[in-house]
Formats: sequence, structure tokens, C-alpha cells
Amino acid sequence: MKKLILASVVAIAGWLNLQAQSMPAPERYNEYLEQVAKMEPRKAEFLMTATMETLAKDPKGYRQMMELAEKRFSDPADPLHNELLYMTVLKHTTEKFVLSGAEKEKQRLLLEGAKKNMIGTVATDFDYVMPKDKTVHHLKDLKADNILIYFNNPDCESCEKVKERLAGSELINQLVNDKKLIVLAIYPYDDKSLWSKTKYPKMMINGWNQSRQIEYNELYDLPTLPCFYLLDKDYKVLIKNEGSLNKVEAMLKDLTLAKETGPVAATTAKHGLEPSRPAIQPEKAKPASIPAPADDPNTARSELLLGKLLENKAQELYDNMSDQVKGQVQPSMLEGIITKLESQVGKYQGHEAWEIQQIQGMKAYTTLANFEKSQLGFFIIYDENGKMLGMNFVPAEAIKKKQ
Repeated sequence: MKKLILASVVAIAGWLNLQAQSMPAPERYNEYLEQVAKMEPRKAEFLMTATMETLAKDPKGYRQMMELAEKRFSDPADPLHNELLYMTVLKHTTEKFVLSGAEKEKQRLLLEGAKKNMIGTVATDFDYVMPKDKTVHHLKDLKADNILIYFNNPDCESCEKVKERLAGSELINQLVNDKKLIVLAIYPYDDKSLWSKTKYPKMMINGWNQSRQIEYNELYDLPTLPCFYLLDKDYKVLIKNEGSLNKVEAMLKDLTLAKETGPVAATTAKHGLEPSRPAIQPEKAKPASIPAPADDPNTARSELLLGKLLENKAQELYDNMSDQVKGQVQPSMLEGIITKLESQVGKYQGHEAWEIQQIQGMKAYTTLANFEKSQLGFFIIYDENGKMLGMNFVPAEAIKKKQ
């Protein structure tokens, strides 16, 4: 597959991402996904969307990446399990005209499943009964700082091993003893006899979804068992469909530390689990290093191009690109960028003075663009002829002055 010259078509707004200088060959897709998964969540999402957009020109490569990404990102037992990146791939495959009708329908159904009980949303209520207790209980009856739902099947060797680890977890037992955590083990299927014969540790509630609504109505996305959902005191999802008890313990440890030392807004982001897609809210910061001279030709070009962007003049934006970038982009890829961006961060309200910053050894003209809900950094890089090599919206931190 041909290497990209400086950029691939980007993320949220469809811009050129200078950090993806070349697409990996098919045999390196797995290594590529591992690198993307290590990135800060929004940056990873930007790059994954850019990757799928670029591969759309190569249906074979597109399907290879789609299948591998879904396998790695959707499986709770996989170290790369990442709900945000999984949905990023699914959204692209359902919106773009690359797959056949049958393939897109399958992707649409997978996306509908992934949307259920998303991180940051209130978990769907369900009923359960306990052994030797005919009373019907509900998830929303439980009161604690956190609720850990352990979906399991007694006839599952992995579930048994995880159950033993739960019973032996010093952190989880301490939180349960302090009444700060409730562990709710739920069997969602139909073999009552199997469930009733299975013993569960005293530190967890042993429940069976007798109504079978979890399975019949597909209330929760449960591709594999065992898996965990972690909720806060308001039943908002903090962890979804997670197969790793280590990750659950790490989150609980952070939450406990946050309560002891004060709020830590980035706790979930630290683990790549964005709560309900909040708007970016970086601290106010000055653009990087050198103010761009008002009479500098590229300052004027930057102002002009930002105007074309706001006016949705895709063809004129395209005409200002260098020939090497034009070979990888089509004007249609640049349409509706601000509209898509504003759907997430609110209406554009203006920008600050242009400055000059070195990005990857090249001179970039940068500014902080102000939106209703946040600031975003915006940069443009030119070649020696004043033609655009790349353009992108990035988190505001990327434009901050280097210490």
C-alpha cells in the first residue's frame, strides 16, 4: 500500500493528521493497533478514524483492519479491549460506503449492542432473585459508593477462576467490609438448577435474572463471560464489559484514592475509559512560543484558510494544498468539518492570535480556537511555496508553550 506523504485523513473533522506519516502494511496492523491503544483516548480515536478513512480506498485492507480491530478492541479478555476504539471502528464501517449491504447490517447490529450501557450513562435496571429467597430484587435497590456487577456462568471454568480471585482480593474485600462496594454476581441464563447448586463467596450477592430480561431483551452487551460492569453511587457506568479483574481493581484503587485526597477528574481517562464523552476542558493556555508577524504571508494564508473552513468551502481548501497532499485527499473529505466538530464541542466563537511553533521539525502556524464548551488547538503547516502540507484540530495541550 502506498505511503502517505505527511498526512492521512483525520478523525472527528476529517482533517489531515501529521502524526500518521505512513500507513502500516497489513502484516503490521496488529502492532499498529497496540501502539494506538497506548495513546491518550482522544488522540487514539482521532488516529483510528483517520486510519479507517485512509484504508477506505483499499477495501481489502479496510476489511483486514476492521476485523482485527473488532477482535482486539471488543473482546473483554484481550489486553487491548477498548470500548471507545471499538465503537470508533463500528461507526466508520456503518457510515462509509465500503462494505456490502449485509456486512454493514452486521456492523450496525454490533454498534447497537456496543451503545448499550455506555460509559457515563446510567446502567439499565434489572431484576434478580437470590437462593432461598422468593423476593424479587432490583439493581437500583442497591446503595453503595460503587457497585460491581459480575456477569458469570457457573458452568464456565474462567468464571470459577475469576470468582476465586474476587474472593481473595484484599482491596475488594476491604471495600465490601467498609460498605463502600457491593459485588453483585449475576447469572443471566436459564439453568436454574445449575445456578442453585453453585456456591458463591459470602462477600458477594448471588443473583439470578429469573425473568431472563437481560438475555431476551439484550439489556447488556455480553459477548463473553465472565465480564464486569462497575457503577458509581448514581448507577453511572464507569467500566463496561471488562474481562480483566486487574483493571477493575486499578479503577477501584484510583476511586478510593480520589475520595481520600479529593476529586480526580481524570481517573477514568487514565484507564482509557471516557465517561459519557465529556467536552474537552483544558486549562487556559497560551499558544506556543513565537507570535506570528502580522505581515507574514503565511499568517494571512492561515486566516484565509480558517475562513474557508468556517464557510465550508471544501474545494477552495483543497486548492490550497500542496500537490503531494492532494494525491491522498479528495475535496469531499473536507466537507462539513466544522459542523461535525461543533456537534461535540459547541459553536465556534473565534480564535486567538496566530503563533509559530515547531511541530515535527516543521514550522506550524497555530492558534487556540474557542468553542462554547472548550478550546481546541488548530495548526497549519506550509511548504516553501506557501501550499498547505497539513491542517488539524488537536487538544489544546498540543499547542501549549513547551516548558
